[in-house]
Amino acid sequence: MYIRLLITSLLILIRVSLFCQPESGINKSDAAGKKQGHWIKKYPDNSVMYEGYFTDNYPVGEFKRYYEDGTLRSVLKYSNNGRDAEAELHHQNGFLSARGRYVSQKKEGLWQFYSEFVNGYLVCEETYSGNLRNGSSVKLYPDGTIAEKLNFVNDTAQGEWVKYYSNGAKCLKSSLLNGRINGRFEAWFEDCTLQFSGEYRSDKREGTWLIYEKDGTLRYKLEYTGGVTNNREMDIDISDYLDSLEENKDKIPDPEKTGTPW
Repeated sequence: MYIRLLITSLLILIRVSLFCQPESGINKSDAAGKKQGHWIKKYPDNSVMYEGYFTDNYPVGEFKRYYEDGTLRSVLKYSNNGRDAEAELHHQNGFLSARGRYVSQKKEGLWQFYSEFVNGYLVCEETYSGNLRNGSSVKLYPDGTIAEKLNFVNDTAQGEWVKYYSNGAKCLKSSLLNGRINGRFEAWFEDCTLQFSGEYRSDKREGTWLIYEKDGTLRYKLEYTGGVTNNREMDIDISDYLDSLEENKDKIPDPEKTGTPW
């Protein structure tokens, strides 16, 4: 009787001990304090924040991060001692947000960004160097037709800027210098007839501006100096019309909603 009671007590103690122990082999560091093996980090509510593997404190292989509601936030596949990572990022609704490569936690090379509202819709493609946009930036319509093309140097828009209608016809064409419109500016109706033309100097209209009707007849001819016309009454009448075509000249916003993956 005594032996049976002793054995039962020992079994209970073993079960309690096993239950109270942390998950075996997870979240381990070596004597030098470096992360090794399988790691799982959790939010305060005990939902998983990230899961992956480390070797000598470097992430290796596939790493997954999650939003607090459990939705997948990002999948990164590490190589080169954790320096490089192929990334897929997700909006909180589960749609793909972005795809590209990190080098030393900075965007590098071609990145593709996707809509938060239309699943699989590729919004734009941009080229990065050291986490800054350098090179071509292309916006797309949902059917893949090019909507806008421009170029960046160290995250500042430079060079030719072209926008297109969804039917592929050119909408406007100009040039950008240090992020500002500079040089010839032309815009067309959707049927490719000229809508207006003129010159810009550092975002201000300069010189002769011609505005046309859809049938090609001249509607206005204005002279600008430093962004101000010699016919102020007429300028007020058409300023909203002209300004509306300038609103998208600034940098294309990064659609990434998932934040830094580290």
